[in-house]
Amino acid sequence: MKNSILFFLLFAGSVSAFGQEFNLVGKFPAPNLKLTTIDGKTINTADFKNKVVVYNFWFVGCPPCMEEIPKLNRIVDEFQGKDVVFLGLSSSNKKDLENFLKKNPFKYEIVSDAAAIMLGSYGEASKDGNVKLAFPTHIVVNRQGYVEIKATGIKGVEAVREQLKREFK
Repeated sequence: MKNSILFFLLFAGSVSAFGQEFNLVGKFPAPNLKLTTIDGKTINTADFKNKVVVYNFWFVGCPPCMEEIPKLNRIVDEFQGKDVVFLGLSSSNKKDLENFLKKNPFKYEIVSDAAAIMLGSYGEASKDGNVKLAFPTHIVVNRQGYVEIKATGIKGVEAVREQLKREFK
């Protein structure tokens, strides 16, 4: 009888879990990524222990992505000298990014052709089994290596600023 009750409780718990979406922000470690910036710099995020890491996922031609770049540059200036790394991963190719950045400077370290990395590391599975990711997406990883925020859209700029204030108070 005890085994039947235990089986039922385990089964009922697993069935309810499969029908829900879980927000794991603050509860899972950020993946270690090996990246190459458009200027050839190699970055291994595993080297950022005890630093805050801010990601911005974007692409050339994304109106809200382009609109927020000046605001993100101000955040970089605001937290200059702190233990924080700013990484801009873009699905755009290197040539398009270089042309865009000549006219629109972005103070993040920029990584091109990063769609697979973004989707594989921070994409979300939809109910139909596809992986999706909204642009722009902002992620802040704390000093212990855990994701603290994941915010989409321009509202993510203020979420990044507020999280950095908490990290460096």
